[in-house]
Amino acid sequence: MNYPKIKRTKTGDRHYEQAHQIWVILVAFVMGRRFGFSLTGPRKLTYGDLAIQMGYYDRRAGHTLGRQLGLIGKHCVNNDIPTLNVVVVNQITGEPGNEVIVRPGMTVADEQDAIFEFDWFSLRVPPPGTFRTLTK
Repeated sequence: MNYPKIKRTKTGDRHYEQAHQIWVILVAFVMGRRFGFSLTGPRKLTYGDLAIQMGYYDRRAGHTLGRQLGLIGKHCVNNDIPTLNVVVVNQITGEPGNEVIVRPGMTVADEQDAIFEFDWFSLRVPPPGTFRTLTK
């Protein structure tokens, strides 16, 4: 039988493909802490750490991830679930960027608490096409 080849992510992928990859990374990060796989680590992930996990060789590449995180935030708001993008923060300030997306009536702190209470494993991973529709 001819099985489809596994597609690998790469640093040059389109924004919506990177948003898909970031979703997987963030869910693993959040759920790992929720179930106690990493009790000692912080409950926030820096932009630089995210860039490294995505395969970039330089933490400064984290400065280019705002658009991708915005797509994740929009998807979460559209589905009335905690905005997963708020877990990614600036290394110095410990806060998300100025353009972070949260649900109406929620603060960043509210959303940061909510993401650790939500069962992310109960959701299917949004395919890149879902994020692509949000770029229009």
